[in-house]
Amino acid sequence: MCCNASRQNCCIVIGFLAIIVGSADLGYRTHLIVTYGGNRWLLVSAIGWLVIIMAAVLLIVGAIKKIPTLLVIWIIVVLTCGVIQILVRIVLFTPGKKMYSQDAYHIVAGALIIILILLVFSAAYYPYAYKRELEEDEYE
Repeated sequence: MCCNASRQNCCIVIGFLAIIVGSADLGYRTHLIVTYGGNRWLLVSAIGWLVIIMAAVLLIVGAIKKIPTLLVIWIIVVLTCGVIQILVRIVLFTPGKKMYSQDAYHIVAGALIIILILLVFSAAYYPYAYKRELEEDEYE
């Protein structure tokens, strides 16, 4: 555990970060949908962010109230929707798509995909660790 931080506090921070990042990316996806028209990949990404934002609220409530079921819901949602977000970005930012023409943008998009992969799995790790901690406290 990093610097002996409280897993409960980490879950709350992850929830708030998911809401902030999700809202920002959802706004950007909405802008792209309005600008470029109804692209199904952008629509899937926007719906995925809506689900993640709703699950982030459940994560915060589950962490504060110590409800393991809500933590499990977050883990399932973040892994499922996170992988969908990664796949959507791979599809949208491949050079065959002419949505963006700069090569540097594709390089940055590739780096962002790698960062997103790390964020998805770290966002699932801390709630899982906190859920295990709650279960261990329950059995003691």
